[in-house]
Amino acid sequence: MKTLFACSVILLAMSTSLVADPVTRTAIFDPTVGPNNYTIQFPLDLGGSIIEMNIVGGSFELVVDAEEGTAALASWHQEIAPIILFGMDTGPITITLVTEDGEDAVGTYNAETQEFSVEATFQIEFDDSQLWQVGFVSPVNLTAVEEGTIHGSGSIGSVIMHLAGEGEFAGGTFSYTCNTSARFDYDLPDFQAQSGDVNQDHFHDISDPMSILSELFLGGGMICPAAADVNGDESVDLSDAVYMLNYLFIGGPGLPEEAVDCTSGEAA
Repeated sequence: MKTLFACSVILLAMSTSLVADPVTRTAIFDPTVGPNNYTIQFPLDLGGSIIEMNIVGGSFELVVDAEEGTAALASWHQEIAPIILFGMDTGPITITLVTEDGEDAVGTYNAETQEFSVEATFQIEFDDSQLWQVGFVSPVNLTAVEEGTIHGSGSIGSVIMHLAGEGEFAGGTFSYTCNTSARFDYDLPDFQAQSGDVNQDHFHDISDPMSILSELFLGGGMICPAAADVNGDESVDLSDAVYMLNYLFIGGPGLPEEAVDCTSGEAA
């Protein structure tokens, strides 16, 4: 009986260890990654104008759970450059996440494609000292479905998102679309690197497999050798360079999520 109990405990511990924990990614809106703007379309009876709103800063937190197939927005803060609306200045615009009772906005997540979809309510704040005259009173709440795809692993990567919807104000309705691009916040200390970031430049690109090849055949090139074992076979050889080239250019298997300790050569 004691043996059976012990085995049961071991099996439970093993099964628990195999369950992947939810991953929280902090990402920073960055126009160098891709589009970062809202497009607002007003109906013809209000002039039919199209207005572009440029995202100039901010960040968000996205929590994905591969085991449960869920994604959640834990926080959201966008800074929008001022625009002229109906001849009046909005001043700086901020967009934040509205939560109910402190709960995150939760949706779905596909671990294989890294695609997610989350319905959330966003609050838009602006200077309405003039705009109240045409029915725009701050703040304005908009509910929309944020759809996106995660690219990358660990602390290196990006999130590309899109949403569309309609809003109302006292003067009528408007439609909007939003395309946002963000990069992962690289928050590792100097002695650590993301697996695959062999030259510690905070990117995964062609320079990393080239650094591996330079080390193997020319005698130098890797700033963080521990980051080069991307296929997890506990050695650094030609297969690691090939593995990374496959990942970068033909959609091969992903890179390890774990950071490595560049001073010890082990996982952080």
